[in-house]
Amino acid sequence: MAVHRLEISMFLFMGLGSGLAALGLFIGGIWAYFSQQRKMAGRVASVGTVVELTTQVTTSSSIICPVVEFTIPSGEKIRFTSEFGARPAKHRIGQSVNVRYDSADPQKAEIESTMTLWLVPLILACMGIIACCLAIAFLGFYGLIASSSP
Repeated sequence: MAVHRLEISMFLFMGLGSGLAALGLFIGGIWAYFSQQRKMAGRVASVGTVVELTTQVTTSSSIICPVVEFTIPSGEKIRFTSEFGARPAKHRIGQSVNVRYDSADPQKAEIESTMTLWLVPLILACMGIIACCLAIAFLGFYGLIASSSP
């Protein structure tokens, strides 16, 4: 009897824990979206040129990241490697790209794309959906078991 109650309680706690995790992930995704949007809005827009493609090795594979060069109003040329890459390469050498950079530190630059704005929020939202499904499943099992127990 005590084991049965423990099993029932475990479903309740797992459901509530998954629900809280889902809520936290959704809030984190919303925060990440608006944080990234504020960061990009506070940066200066420019046009750069892809001058090189470099291979960045990750733990499981490698990606090709563009190296971009652009000129700031003072005439200084700035070169940076984008943090976002793909395999196969999304950009080609000589391609013009829109760039956003921090006027106080032009090395802090990134290619303006939907990926830079949406990647982290979408990952968090997907994880939130999974946690939400787990919460529904655990709470559903809890309700099923709790209603059928004597």
